[in-house]
Amino acid sequence: MDKNKKKYLIAVAAFIVFFVMFVFGIKAQRMYAETLTNKQEAAHKVESKVAKTKPKTDKTVKENAKAQDVKSNTAALAQTAAKADESKTKTKEEVSNSSPSSASTSQKSPIVKAASSVNVKVKPEDPDSQMTLQIIDAVNGNKMILQKDISSMDGETVGYITERILDDARIKFKATGSASTVYFAAIDGLEEKKAGKMSGWCYYVKKNGDARFHKPNVGSGQWIYHKGDVVVWKYLADGIHDGYEDDWGKSSF
Repeated sequence: MDKNKKKYLIAVAAFIVFFVMFVFGIKAQRMYAETLTNKQEAAHKVESKVAKTKPKTDKTVKENAKAQDVKSNTAALAQTAAKADESKTKTKEEVSNSSPSSASTSQKSPIVKAASSVNVKVKPEDPDSQMTLQIIDAVNGNKMILQKDISSMDGETVGYITERILDDARIKFKATGSASTVYFAAIDGLEEKKAGKMSGWCYYVKKNGDARFHKPNVGSGQWIYHKGDVVVWKYLADGIHDGYEDDWGKSSF
């Protein structure tokens, strides 16, 4: 009898323990589910806040970028204005430094008016000027594009000197090759073959002590300038039949 009673009590106790564990397991599962749900809701709220904040952030970034662009453009305009003022100042100084005798001599030079289709002959003594480098548009009325004293550049090639002078004067030009192979295809917007199939730029040299100009038979990147020489660039409608055909083939002058 006592043994049966003990078995009964043990069974009841085991049942109670199992029931308690069962109830505890259910509660634990519910707590876990609630915790997981809360975390998901919290994550969703964070994502919503980020999504709402992002457009504002993008807008701020764009506004900052626009502000930086405005500052950059303002700075660029200021630099351009400063360069323009500097260029004007240099031009005024060059004009003021030009000698009266040089100006009067240039005005006495004969002016030959020619249309772009007319073949302009270059006179052996032309032009009559004290400037040792001259760049002339002979197609459109012998217009003087640039004249400069280059006596200080003794020993340099005509090609190098021409590039330096055009850069300093801020005159646009197109040149192919470099150093000894430099070739000037356009100066101040006047391009080869634009005024005719044979049109282009030719250079002529009157050596110190010589009475006439000659057309060198080497490129400007190979002809060495010496102090006292006079170099003239001309834009011609026909750079082959320019009156200097006899100079070609001569090794020196």
